[in-house]
Amino acid sequence: MSLKEALLAGVSSMRRKKKTDNDENLEIEILSPQDLLFEPIDIRIPPVPMLAHGLDRVLFNPGVYRLQDPRSRIYNFDPYLEKIMPASEFNFDALSEYKTSSKDEDLLAITRNLGTKFTGSTSSMSGILTHFHYLLSQWRPLRIDALSRAFPRPTDSFSKIQRAPNAIFLRYKNGVYAVDADKLYDKPNIMSWLGNSLEKLLTNPAEEFELYRRSSPEKPPNEAEEGKSFHYSRLGNFLMRSQLDAYDPRLPGTGVFDLKTRAVVTIRMNHREYESGTGYQLQYGQGEWESYEREFYDMCRATILKYSLQVRMGRMDGIFVAYHNIERIFGFQYLGLPDLDYVLHGQSDTTLGDQEFKLSIRLLDELLSRATQKFPETSLRLHFETREAQVPYMYVFAEPVTDEEADKIQNTGRDAAKEFERNVIGVRRDDPEVQKEWQEIQGRVDEEVDEDETNPLTEKEDEDDSNPLTEREDEDEDETAASEGEESGVTDEDGVESDPSNEDAPVALDGGVADAKKNVEDTAPVPEGPLMGWTLTIRNQVNGKYVARPEHLSATDSWSLEYYIQEIPSARQQAVYRGLKGRREKLLGVQAEEQSKQLKTYRELLQKYSDKGRQWREEQDKIDEQLGKQLYRPLRPEDVQAMREKKAQAVEGEKHV
Repeated sequence: MSLKEALLAGVSSMRRKKKTDNDENLEIEILSPQDLLFEPIDIRIPPVPMLAHGLDRVLFNPGVYRLQDPRSRIYNFDPYLEKIMPASEFNFDALSEYKTSSKDEDLLAITRNLGTKFTGSTSSMSGILTHFHYLLSQWRPLRIDALSRAFPRPTDSFSKIQRAPNAIFLRYKNGVYAVDADKLYDKPNIMSWLGNSLEKLLTNPAEEFELYRRSSPEKPPNEAEEGKSFHYSRLGNFLMRSQLDAYDPRLPGTGVFDLKTRAVVTIRMNHREYESGTGYQLQYGQGEWESYEREFYDMCRATILKYSLQVRMGRMDGIFVAYHNIERIFGFQYLGLPDLDYVLHGQSDTTLGDQEFKLSIRLLDELLSRATQKFPETSLRLHFETREAQVPYMYVFAEPVTDEEADKIQNTGRDAAKEFERNVIGVRRDDPEVQKEWQEIQGRVDEEVDEDETNPLTEKEDEDDSNPLTEREDEDEDETAASEGEESGVTDEDGVESDPSNEDAPVALDGGVADAKKNVEDTAPVPEGPLMGWTLTIRNQVNGKYVARPEHLSATDSWSLEYYIQEIPSARQQAVYRGLKGRREKLLGVQAEEQSKQLKTYRELLQKYSDKGRQWREEQDKIDEQLGKQLYRPLRPEDVQAMREKKAQAVEGEKHV
């Protein structure tokens, strides 16, 4: 250890001693997931659609199911699925209007009738709940050992965009509070619109789906009359709403699952000029590019955590993924909740994920309760951020806002969206030993807060952050849907990449603190009104022993969570809050021109793959045209005999040639 490091360590130790020696016992609370009840609310719902085109086979087969087998050229499903109806030709007016939580009068009425205090949709809540996963799992690495050796330099951490601070509006509505996602950095994109149309494609036969074409002389079914299907679930003071996409009675549990449409990397990386990336093809099972493995890897780092949270909130079985490039669908994959949990929690047994989810909702409940006690009967804007420190902790900030102020922020991108639409389409712990350890932990957290107050925009880099081809940022797939945030998973195409709410874009974080601080001062001024901030710190205990994080948890294990919520001193709140918002702005608020410069080399590489892929696809289409499209079907004995005779004739013809 150098002299400088030794001195700094001594200062840190003295700081912690000074902060803790004179403190009274910390009010440490304990939660046990076994004591928390996540219960369904029994409300009659319209029938949930089932998959069409024989796609239900995908639900019962692990791995990717290709639309067309590349070797035999046999189509596993109706070739009609291959060519995607352009968004400009789909009649979106036939779809019912999406309602955010605060505008859903039925949801608000159910909340009041049940006596719960808070309500929200899967799309509005999943973003902030990701930060509870980071905290409770102490930044558990992703388990991506399913990747092949053909995939180089994988990273087992979430993408930078997914680690960025997240924000919500808590709208006060006549005695209850509704959670709406903060849309400050949302941008319009083709994928959110396409997600809505693809949902209809996957759940309707071809002849019925064609009714949604604008040129159709017949009208499509009236979705508003049919009604949307929702699951409602409650935990503590929280009522959660989840829109239901699809159903199959043979699946476990409720039989409901989410539909997710996943655009290839070239589209996600440059959705503003998505046409240039539509040549990109998925040709291989494995490999760094043009493979399903690449898409799965990016999904693991960017969206699977939100998927799993949405599945749990909706009491679903899993997610059905359709891979596409805007013009063409390539294949399908079903990932049950155990598959998602294996990546996120390192185990297929869903016990750990289920218990973490319940603890997260309970902690969110308490934090929102504290915020509404501090600022009663008013709407609030809240920010959440789990910091990657020696002792991970979470920041939570709450500031009162008027409905007009909230609307102004929510409508920041409304003009761009309209233009796009037009143009495109419990218990305290006082044990002395525990208190000593907690005082040490909290002392470290206080140090980190000191550092954030002094250097608000410094970030800890991943080992491979300097490599733009391994550090990618993914889309936020829920809230920027065509109609103000599609809750159903099909709008998983939003958030998009080249916006900093999107995926896989290498984000420049080395621009210098001075310049970044000036940018924050220009764009995120100190709020004029009141503010309250907290830090949330936790300790995990499994079977009576303290652990960094639960591992391989089973139903017979006992997990308890100690936690401490501390108010940030008022004199420090504004500086720390500016730092948090500055980090969010730095990751999510990057302007298109600046991002284009950052991504220039990377996009040029992807463009080469797109150009090459388009040429390859044209050649394949010519072959299919010559041979005709053959759809898989079980062979009858007479079919086998006829095919043998045809093969024999072909062989005989080759001999004469």
